[in-house]
Amino acid sequence: EINFQESIKGYERNRDFRYAVRYQFLWILKILADKNIIEWNPEKTNRDYMSEIKEKQLQGKFRDATKIFDYVWYGEFEIDENSYHQMKEKWAVFHEKI
Repeated sequence: EINFQESIKGYERNRDFRYAVRYQFLWILKILADKNIIEWNPEKTNRDYMSEIKEKQLQGKFRDATKIFDYVWYGEFEIDENSYHQMKEKWAVFHEKI
């Protein structure tokens, strides 16, 4: 099993913020799956996961996290350290809400 916190710290140390975003997002999916909020399946899209989240506030926060992830990962955009830390703070709040 992946240790997300250690993986994220490694990417942060190497200043690979794009991969750090990826692992932050995967960690969110894992937490949601562990809490039976979503059923993880590699064939599902982020939209599929969003439809599984019943609580509207949590669904909105997941939508926001998905937008950031999609922009950085699938859009292949680099993210600078300052933007990464702003995103990380938002996602830390999301982790607490789950």
